[in-house]
Amino acid sequence: MIYKALVTDKETRKRITIARDYPSKTEFIFDLRRNGYAVNPSHVKTKKEFDRIMETTNAEPWQWQPRKYRLDVTKRGK
Repeated sequence: MIYKALVTDKETRKRITIARDYPSKTEFIFDLRRNGYAVNPSHVKTKKEFDRIMETTNAEPWQWQPRKYRLDVTKRGK
């Protein structure tokens, strides 16, 4: 699965986005940390979810948190 992360380079203090194909989110996070990046695990998402947050929201801190429920728009108004 392809994961994307918003990370900080520890040497230059610049924030960058990294996308890689990994079998699990945990392995991706550990590999980023071994390569010298500071990683907030809540800023690591699947490519689809990461792109949705970056393109359709203001990327507020609460938007990075896991969703507790999903709205089913097909059942509205019934």
